[in-house]
Amino acid sequence: MKKLNLDEYLDSPKNLVFKSEVELRSLEREDVEIFQLEAARRKLARQAKRIPALAKKLGEKDPAACESFDDLIPFLYSDGDYKSYDKSFLKNKQFDKMTAWLNEYTSYDLSSVEMTGCENLSEWCERLYKQANIFICHSSGTSGTLSFVPRSQADRDLIVDSLAGANPDLFDVNERQNDVDFFTMSPRRSFRITQVLYDGLEGKYLKNPVQSPFGSFVSPEMTIAMSKLRKAAENDTLEECLKDPVVASCAADVGRFTNEAPERIRNWIANIKNNYIGKSIYFMGTFDHAWELTQTFQKSGLTGAFSPNSVFAVFGGVKKGTILPGDWRQQFKAAMGTEKIVTAWGMSELAAAAASECPEGMYHFNVYTIPFVIDPRTGKALPRKGTQNGQLAALELVSEDCWGGIVTGDSGTVHWDKACACGLNNGPLLELAIERL
Repeated sequence: MKKLNLDEYLDSPKNLVFKSEVELRSLEREDVEIFQLEAARRKLARQAKRIPALAKKLGEKDPAACESFDDLIPFLYSDGDYKSYDKSFLKNKQFDKMTAWLNEYTSYDLSSVEMTGCENLSEWCERLYKQANIFICHSSGTSGTLSFVPRSQADRDLIVDSLAGANPDLFDVNERQNDVDFFTMSPRRSFRITQVLYDGLEGKYLKNPVQSPFGSFVSPEMTIAMSKLRKAAENDTLEECLKDPVVASCAADVGRFTNEAPERIRNWIANIKNNYIGKSIYFMGTFDHAWELTQTFQKSGLTGAFSPNSVFAVFGGVKKGTILPGDWRQQFKAAMGTEKIVTAWGMSELAAAAASECPEGMYHFNVYTIPFVIDPRTGKALPRKGTQNGQLAALELVSEDCWGGIVTGDSGTVHWDKACACGLNNGPLLELAIERL
Protein backbone atom coordinates (compact mmCIF):
# COMPACT_ATOMS: atom_id res chain seq x y z
CA MET A 1 0.00 0.00 0.00
CA LYS A 2 1.25 3.48 -0.92
CA LYS A 3 2.32 5.47 2.14
CA LEU A 4 -0.09 8.21 3.11
CA ASN A 5 1.11 11.64 1.98
CA LEU A 6 -0.16 14.05 4.63
CA ASP A 7 0.68 17.07 2.49
CA GLU A 8 -2.36 16.19 0.40
CA TYR A 9 -4.60 16.78 3.45
CA LEU A 10 -3.26 20.12 4.67
CA ASP A 11 -6.36 21.95 3.47
CA SER A 12 -8.77 19.04 3.90
CA PRO A 13 -7.91 17.17 7.13
CA LYS A 14 -11.54 16.01 7.31
CA ASN A 15 -10.79 13.44 4.58
CA LEU A 16 -8.53 11.62 7.05
CA VAL A 17 -11.59 10.29 8.89
CA PHE A 18 -11.98 7.69 6.13
CA LYS A 19 -8.38 6.46 6.21
CA SER A 20 -7.85 2.90 7.34
CA GLU A 21 -5.97 1.88 10.47
CA VAL A 22 -3.32 0.29 8.24
CA GLU A 23 -2.72 3.59 6.47
CA LEU A 24 -2.59 5.54 9.72
CA ARG A 25 -0.18 3.07 11.27
CA SER A 26 2.29 3.80 8.46
CA LEU A 27 2.69 7.40 9.58
CA GLU A 28 5.74 8.54 11.51
CA ARG A 29 5.41 10.76 14.58
CA GLU A 30 7.60 13.48 13.07
CA ASP A 31 5.56 13.57 9.84
CA VAL A 32 2.30 13.79 11.82
CA GLU A 33 3.54 16.76 13.85
CA ILE A 34 4.81 18.63 10.78
CA PHE A 35 1.41 18.13 9.16
CA GLN A 36 -0.51 19.17 12.26
CA LEU A 37 1.36 22.44 12.79
CA GLU A 38 1.05 23.55 9.17
CA ALA A 39 -2.60 22.49 8.95
CA ALA A 40 -3.29 24.42 12.18
CA ARG A 41 -1.67 27.56 10.79
CA ARG A 42 -3.80 27.32 7.68
CA LYS A 43 -6.97 26.69 9.62
CA LEU A 44 -6.26 29.61 11.97
CA ALA A 45 -5.71 31.95 9.02
CA ARG A 46 -8.83 30.73 7.23
CA GLN A 47 -11.22 30.63 10.18
CA ALA A 48 -10.11 33.94 11.70
CA LYS A 49 -11.50 35.59 8.56
CA ARG A 50 -14.84 33.83 9.05
CA ILE A 51 -15.40 33.52 12.83
CA PRO A 52 -15.56 36.81 14.82
CA ALA A 53 -14.60 35.30 18.21
CA LEU A 54 -11.46 33.79 16.71
CA ALA A 55 -10.62 37.00 14.86
CA LYS A 56 -10.64 38.83 18.21
CA LYS A 57 -8.25 36.29 19.68
CA LEU A 58 -5.90 36.52 16.71
CA GLY A 59 -5.91 40.32 16.54
CA GLU A 60 -3.06 41.58 14.38
CA LYS A 61 -0.94 38.47 14.84
CA ASP A 62 0.17 36.47 11.82
CA PRO A 63 -0.83 32.77 11.93
CA ALA A 64 2.34 31.94 10.00
CA ALA A 65 4.32 33.16 13.01
CA CYS A 66 3.16 30.16 15.04
CA GLU A 67 6.44 28.25 15.09
CA SER A 68 5.42 25.65 17.65
CA PHE A 69 2.29 24.01 19.02
CA ASP A 70 2.52 26.09 22.18
CA ASP A 71 2.14 29.24 20.07
CA LEU A 72 -1.42 28.08 19.28
CA ILE A 73 -2.61 28.02 22.90
CA PRO A 74 -3.58 31.74 23.12
CA PHE A 75 -6.06 31.12 20.29
CA LEU A 76 -7.91 28.22 21.93
CA TYR A 77 -11.33 28.89 23.39
CA SER A 78 -11.71 28.57 27.14
CA ASP A 79 -13.92 25.93 28.72
CA GLY A 80 -16.58 28.62 29.31
CA ASP A 81 -16.62 30.44 25.97
CA TYR A 82 -19.57 28.51 24.56
CA LYS A 83 -21.62 29.48 27.61
CA SER A 84 -20.39 33.09 27.92
CA TYR A 85 -23.75 34.59 26.99
CA ASP A 86 -25.42 37.01 29.41
CA LYS A 87 -27.77 34.89 31.51
CA SER A 88 -30.29 37.75 31.53
CA PHE A 89 -30.90 37.06 27.83
CA LEU A 90 -32.69 33.85 28.82
CA LYS A 91 -34.49 35.31 31.80
CA ASN A 92 -35.79 38.24 29.71
CA LYS A 93 -36.44 36.14 26.57
CA GLN A 94 -34.01 38.25 24.53
CA PHE A 95 -33.31 35.56 21.98
CA ASP A 96 -32.25 38.09 19.37
CA LYS A 97 -29.34 38.92 21.67
CA MET A 98 -28.64 35.21 22.20
CA THR A 99 -28.42 34.86 18.44
CA ALA A 100 -26.05 37.83 18.17
CA TRP A 101 -23.85 36.20 20.80
CA LEU A 102 -23.88 32.85 18.97
CA ASN A 103 -23.04 34.60 15.72
CA GLU A 104 -19.56 35.24 17.13
CA TYR A 105 -18.78 31.51 17.11
CA THR A 106 -19.71 30.39 13.59
CA SER A 107 -18.69 31.21 10.05
CA TYR A 108 -22.39 31.50 9.16
CA ASP A 109 -24.25 34.81 9.27
CA LEU A 110 -27.21 34.37 11.63
CA SER A 111 -28.28 38.01 11.67
CA SER A 112 -31.34 37.40 9.49
CA VAL A 113 -32.82 34.69 11.73
CA GLU A 114 -36.14 36.06 13.02
CA MET A 115 -36.57 35.84 16.80
CA THR A 116 -39.64 37.99 17.36
CA GLY A 117 -41.91 36.29 19.90
CA CYS A 118 -39.44 33.52 20.68
CA GLU A 119 -40.41 32.17 24.11
CA ASN A 120 -37.78 29.64 25.15
CA LEU A 121 -34.52 27.85 24.33
CA SER A 122 -36.28 25.02 22.50
CA GLU A 123 -37.90 27.48 20.12
CA TRP A 124 -34.62 29.38 19.73
CA CYS A 125 -32.85 26.18 18.67
CA GLU A 126 -35.72 25.26 16.34
CA ARG A 127 -35.69 28.64 14.58
CA LEU A 128 -31.93 28.52 14.03
CA TYR A 129 -32.30 25.07 12.53
CA LYS A 130 -35.25 25.87 10.27
CA GLN A 131 -34.12 29.32 9.13
CA ALA A 132 -30.32 28.92 8.94
CA ASN A 133 -29.77 25.13 8.92
CA ILE A 134 -27.63 25.52 12.02
CA PHE A 135 -28.16 22.78 14.58
CA ILE A 136 -27.48 23.80 18.17
CA CYS A 137 -25.65 21.16 20.21
CA HIS A 138 -26.06 21.98 23.88
CA SER A 139 -24.16 20.40 26.75
CA SER A 140 -25.41 18.21 29.58
CA GLY A 141 -25.65 21.18 31.93
CA THR A 142 -23.77 19.60 34.82
CA SER A 143 -22.58 23.07 35.85
CA GLY A 144 -26.15 24.39 35.79
CA THR A 145 -25.44 26.41 32.65
CA LEU A 146 -25.73 25.03 29.12
CA SER A 147 -23.09 25.62 26.50
CA PHE A 148 -24.25 25.98 22.89
CA VAL A 149 -22.16 24.89 19.89
CA PRO A 150 -23.51 25.80 16.42
CA ARG A 151 -23.09 23.02 13.86
CA SER A 152 -23.52 23.53 10.13
CA GLN A 153 -24.59 20.77 7.77
CA ALA A 154 -20.95 20.24 6.76
CA ASP A 155 -19.91 19.72 10.37
CA ARG A 156 -22.88 17.47 11.04
CA ASP A 157 -21.93 15.28 8.09
CA LEU A 158 -18.39 15.15 9.42
CA ILE A 159 -19.52 13.96 12.85
CA VAL A 160 -21.45 11.11 11.26
CA ASP A 161 -18.73 10.24 8.75
CA SER A 162 -16.13 10.03 11.52
CA LEU A 163 -18.14 7.34 13.33
CA ALA A 164 -18.79 5.34 10.17
CA GLY A 165 -15.18 5.71 9.02
CA ALA A 166 -13.86 4.51 12.37
CA ASN A 167 -15.83 1.25 12.11
CA PRO A 168 -15.14 -0.14 8.62
CA ASP A 169 -16.00 -3.73 9.62
CA LEU A 170 -19.52 -2.57 10.46
CA PHE A 171 -20.17 0.27 8.02
CA ASP A 172 -19.45 0.32 4.32
CA VAL A 173 -19.20 4.09 3.80
CA ASN A 174 -20.18 3.66 0.15
CA GLU A 175 -23.36 1.81 1.13
CA ARG A 176 -26.41 3.85 2.13
CA GLN A 177 -28.37 0.87 3.48
CA ASN A 178 -26.04 -0.91 5.92
CA ASP A 179 -27.93 -3.68 7.70
CA VAL A 180 -26.80 -2.57 11.16
CA ASP A 181 -29.04 -2.17 14.19
CA PHE A 182 -28.01 0.88 16.21
CA PHE A 183 -29.00 0.98 19.88
CA THR A 184 -28.46 3.97 22.11
CA MET A 185 -29.12 4.72 25.76
CA SER A 186 -29.48 8.46 25.07
CA PRO A 187 -32.82 10.13 24.27
CA ARG A 188 -33.59 9.85 20.57
CA ARG A 189 -34.76 13.46 20.25
CA SER A 190 -32.92 16.45 21.72
CA PHE A 191 -30.68 19.35 20.75
CA ARG A 192 -27.54 17.40 21.61
CA ILE A 193 -24.60 16.12 19.58
CA THR A 194 -26.25 12.68 19.75
CA GLN A 195 -29.21 13.93 17.71
CA VAL A 196 -26.81 14.93 14.94
CA LEU A 197 -25.35 11.45 15.00
CA TYR A 198 -28.64 9.58 14.92
CA ASP A 199 -30.24 11.70 12.19
CA GLY A 200 -27.10 11.53 10.09
CA LEU A 201 -26.69 7.78 10.41
CA GLU A 202 -30.30 7.19 9.42
CA GLY A 203 -29.95 9.55 6.48
CA LYS A 204 -26.58 8.35 5.18
CA TYR A 205 -25.65 4.87 6.40
CA LEU A 206 -28.38 2.88 8.14
CA LYS A 207 -31.11 0.68 6.72
CA ASN A 208 -32.81 0.44 10.12
CA PRO A 209 -33.86 3.27 12.47
CA VAL A 210 -31.89 4.09 15.61
CA GLN A 211 -33.51 2.57 18.69
CA SER A 212 -33.61 4.22 22.11
CA PRO A 213 -35.62 3.48 25.26
CA PHE A 214 -36.40 7.21 25.36
CA GLY A 215 -38.33 8.34 22.31
CA SER A 216 -39.78 11.58 23.65
CA PHE A 217 -38.10 14.97 23.14
CA VAL A 218 -35.81 16.14 25.95
CA SER A 219 -35.70 19.92 25.70
CA PRO A 220 -32.84 22.22 26.76
CA GLU A 221 -35.06 23.42 29.62
CA MET A 222 -35.65 19.87 30.78
CA THR A 223 -31.90 19.20 30.63
CA ILE A 224 -31.26 22.21 32.87
CA ALA A 225 -33.97 21.09 35.28
CA MET A 226 -32.60 17.53 35.45
CA SER A 227 -29.15 18.79 36.37
CA LYS A 228 -30.36 21.25 38.99
CA LEU A 229 -32.80 18.80 40.57
CA ARG A 230 -30.09 16.13 40.76
CA LYS A 231 -27.78 18.52 42.60
CA ALA A 232 -30.60 19.74 44.84
CA ALA A 233 -31.40 16.17 45.85
CA GLU A 234 -27.75 15.57 46.74
CA ASN A 235 -27.52 18.80 48.74
CA ASP A 236 -31.00 18.66 50.29
CA THR A 237 -31.96 22.00 48.71
CA LEU A 238 -34.98 20.86 46.70
CA GLU A 239 -37.36 23.50 48.05
CA GLU A 240 -35.02 26.31 47.05
CA CYS A 241 -34.34 24.69 43.66
CA LEU A 242 -38.05 24.62 42.79
CA LYS A 243 -38.17 28.41 43.05
CA ASP A 244 -36.31 28.50 39.75
CA PRO A 245 -39.07 29.00 37.12
CA VAL A 246 -37.34 26.75 34.57
CA VAL A 247 -37.02 23.95 37.11
CA ALA A 248 -40.58 24.41 38.34
CA SER A 249 -42.01 24.24 34.83
CA CYS A 250 -40.15 21.01 34.03
CA ALA A 251 -40.20 19.25 37.42
CA ALA A 252 -43.18 17.04 36.60
CA ASP A 253 -41.68 15.95 33.26
CA VAL A 254 -38.33 15.22 34.92
CA GLY A 255 -40.06 13.17 37.62
CA ARG A 256 -42.00 11.18 35.05
CA PHE A 257 -38.87 10.59 32.94
CA THR A 258 -36.88 9.44 35.99
CA ASN A 259 -39.61 7.14 37.29
CA GLU A 260 -40.21 5.48 33.93
CA ALA A 261 -36.52 5.05 33.05
CA PRO A 262 -35.79 1.72 34.81
CA GLU A 263 -38.72 -0.11 33.18
CA ARG A 264 -38.00 1.43 29.80
CA ILE A 265 -34.38 0.26 30.00
CA ARG A 266 -35.40 -3.26 31.09
CA ASN A 267 -37.83 -3.55 28.18
CA TRP A 268 -35.23 -2.16 25.79
CA ILE A 269 -32.63 -4.71 26.88
CA ALA A 270 -35.21 -7.51 26.66
CA ASN A 271 -35.99 -6.42 23.10
CA ILE A 272 -32.31 -6.63 22.15
CA LYS A 273 -32.00 -10.08 23.72
CA ASN A 274 -35.19 -11.47 22.20
CA ASN A 275 -35.02 -10.07 18.67
CA TYR A 276 -31.45 -9.28 17.63
CA ILE A 277 -29.32 -12.31 18.48
CA GLY A 278 -26.77 -13.04 15.75
CA LYS A 279 -27.14 -9.63 14.11
CA SER A 280 -24.64 -6.84 13.53
CA ILE A 281 -25.27 -4.13 16.08
CA TYR A 282 -23.77 -0.87 17.31
CA PHE A 283 -24.49 -0.29 20.99
CA MET A 284 -23.90 3.10 22.62
CA GLY A 285 -24.36 3.35 26.37
CA THR A 286 -22.76 3.60 29.79
CA PHE A 287 -20.54 1.08 31.54
CA ASP A 288 -23.47 0.38 33.89
CA HIS A 289 -25.79 -0.53 31.05
CA ALA A 290 -23.16 -2.66 29.30
CA TRP A 291 -22.74 -4.63 32.52
CA GLU A 292 -26.51 -4.91 32.99
CA LEU A 293 -26.77 -6.29 29.46
CA THR A 294 -24.00 -8.79 30.23
CA GLN A 295 -25.74 -10.03 33.37
CA THR A 296 -29.06 -10.38 31.56
CA PHE A 297 -27.44 -12.54 28.88
CA GLN A 298 -25.52 -14.61 31.41
CA LYS A 299 -28.72 -15.40 33.33
CA SER A 300 -30.23 -16.65 30.06
CA GLY A 301 -27.15 -18.76 29.28
CA LEU A 302 -26.37 -16.72 26.18
CA THR A 303 -22.81 -16.44 24.87
CA GLY A 304 -21.51 -15.07 21.59
CA ALA A 305 -24.81 -13.25 21.18
CA PHE A 306 -24.05 -10.97 18.24
CA SER A 307 -22.11 -10.92 15.00
CA PRO A 308 -18.35 -10.57 15.68
CA ASN A 309 -18.24 -7.27 13.76
CA SER A 310 -20.60 -5.66 16.28
CA VAL A 311 -19.33 -2.61 18.17
CA PHE A 312 -20.07 -1.53 21.73
CA ALA A 313 -19.27 2.11 22.48
CA VAL A 314 -19.30 2.60 26.25
CA PHE A 315 -18.67 5.74 28.24
CA GLY A 316 -19.32 7.51 31.52
CA GLY A 317 -18.76 6.43 35.09
CA VAL A 318 -20.68 3.92 37.12
CA LYS A 319 -23.51 4.88 39.44
CA LYS A 320 -23.07 4.80 43.19
CA GLY A 321 -23.29 1.31 44.63
CA THR A 322 -22.31 -0.41 41.38
CA ILE A 323 -19.01 -2.29 41.40
CA LEU A 324 -17.79 -3.79 38.16
CA PRO A 325 -15.68 -6.94 38.59
CA GLY A 326 -12.06 -6.77 37.49
CA ASP A 327 -12.75 -9.08 34.55
CA TRP A 328 -15.98 -7.41 33.45
CA ARG A 329 -14.60 -6.77 29.96
CA GLN A 330 -13.78 -10.44 29.47
CA GLN A 331 -17.24 -11.45 30.68
CA PHE A 332 -18.82 -8.83 28.45
CA LYS A 333 -16.93 -9.95 25.35
CA ALA A 334 -17.83 -13.59 25.98
CA ALA A 335 -21.52 -12.77 26.34
CA MET A 336 -21.68 -10.39 23.38
CA GLY A 337 -19.45 -12.34 20.98
CA THR A 338 -17.29 -9.40 19.93
CA GLU A 339 -13.89 -7.98 20.87
CA LYS A 340 -14.91 -4.46 19.95
CA ILE A 341 -15.48 -2.39 23.05
CA VAL A 342 -14.87 1.21 22.06
CA THR A 343 -14.24 4.12 24.37
CA ALA A 344 -13.13 7.59 23.36
CA TRP A 345 -12.33 10.99 24.80
CA GLY A 346 -14.10 13.97 23.28
CA MET A 347 -16.72 16.65 23.80
CA SER A 348 -19.44 18.53 21.94
CA GLU A 349 -17.00 21.39 21.22
CA LEU A 350 -15.05 19.05 18.90
CA ALA A 351 -16.42 17.77 15.61
CA ALA A 352 -14.77 14.38 16.05
CA ALA A 353 -13.48 12.38 19.00
CA ALA A 354 -10.07 13.62 20.09
CA ALA A 355 -8.72 10.22 21.09
CA SER A 356 -9.79 6.57 20.97
CA GLU A 357 -8.89 3.63 23.18
CA CYS A 358 -6.61 0.90 21.83
CA PRO A 359 -6.67 -2.78 22.90
CA GLU A 360 -3.86 -2.05 25.37
CA GLY A 361 -5.99 0.37 27.36
CA MET A 362 -4.54 3.69 26.24
CA TYR A 363 -6.12 6.58 24.35
CA HIS A 364 -4.43 7.46 21.07
CA PHE A 365 -5.02 10.94 19.69
CA ASN A 366 -6.36 11.08 16.16
CA VAL A 367 -3.99 12.35 13.48
CA TYR A 368 -6.26 15.37 12.97
CA THR A 369 -6.24 16.32 16.68
CA ILE A 370 -3.47 18.33 18.35
CA PRO A 371 -3.33 17.68 22.11
CA PHE A 372 -1.99 20.00 24.80
CA VAL A 373 -1.37 19.63 28.54
CA ILE A 374 -1.58 22.89 30.46
CA ASP A 375 -0.68 23.87 34.01
CA PRO A 376 -4.13 24.87 35.36
CA ARG A 377 -2.54 27.33 37.82
CA THR A 378 -0.61 29.34 35.23
CA GLY A 379 -2.36 28.54 31.94
CA LYS A 380 1.02 27.76 30.40
CA ALA A 381 1.82 24.65 28.39
CA LEU A 382 3.64 21.83 30.11
CA PRO A 383 6.58 20.32 28.16
CA ARG A 384 5.67 18.08 25.23
CA LYS A 385 7.98 15.34 26.47
CA GLY A 386 8.03 12.70 29.18
CA THR A 387 4.88 12.20 31.25
CA GLN A 388 2.77 15.25 32.08
CA ASN A 389 -0.38 15.60 34.16
CA GLY A 390 -2.53 18.70 33.87
CA GLN A 391 -5.44 20.40 32.17
CA LEU A 392 -6.21 18.92 28.77
CA ALA A 393 -6.73 20.99 25.64
CA ALA A 394 -7.21 20.07 22.00
CA LEU A 395 -7.34 21.58 18.55
CA GLU A 396 -9.16 19.49 15.96
CA LEU A 397 -8.34 20.30 12.37
CA VAL A 398 -11.45 18.93 10.70
CA SER A 399 -14.36 21.30 11.47
CA GLU A 400 -15.62 23.24 8.47
CA ASP A 401 -17.44 26.05 10.26
CA CYS A 402 -16.26 26.14 13.89
CA TRP A 403 -12.79 26.79 15.22
CA GLY A 404 -12.32 23.48 17.04
CA GLY A 405 -9.79 24.62 19.63
CA ILE A 406 -10.73 24.26 23.30
CA VAL A 407 -9.12 24.27 26.72
CA THR A 408 -11.27 21.68 28.46
CA GLY A 409 -12.38 21.31 32.05
CA ASP A 410 -10.71 17.88 32.18
CA SER A 411 -7.41 16.83 33.69
CA GLY A 412 -5.40 13.85 32.55
CA THR A 413 -2.00 12.29 32.05
CA VAL A 414 -0.24 12.28 28.68
CA HIS A 415 2.81 10.19 27.80
CA TRP A 416 4.55 12.08 25.02
CA ASP A 417 7.33 9.60 24.28
CA LYS A 418 6.01 6.21 25.40
CA ALA A 419 5.68 3.42 22.86
CA CYS A 420 2.35 1.59 23.00
CA ALA A 421 2.22 -2.19 23.00
CA CYS A 422 -0.58 -2.05 20.40
CA GLY A 423 1.97 -0.96 17.77
CA LEU A 424 0.42 2.42 16.91
CA ASN A 425 3.12 4.89 17.90
CA ASN A 426 2.66 7.98 15.73
CA GLY A 427 1.55 10.22 18.58
CA PRO A 428 1.32 10.70 22.33
CA LEU A 429 -0.76 8.48 24.63
CA LEU A 430 -3.46 9.58 27.05
CA GLU A 431 -4.31 7.53 30.14
CA LEU A 432 -7.95 6.46 30.47
CA ALA A 433 -8.32 8.00 33.95
CA ILE A 434 -9.64 11.49 33.13
CA GLU A 435 -11.17 13.68 35.81
CA ARG A 436 -12.98 17.01 35.95
CA LEU A 437 -10.92 19.87 37.35
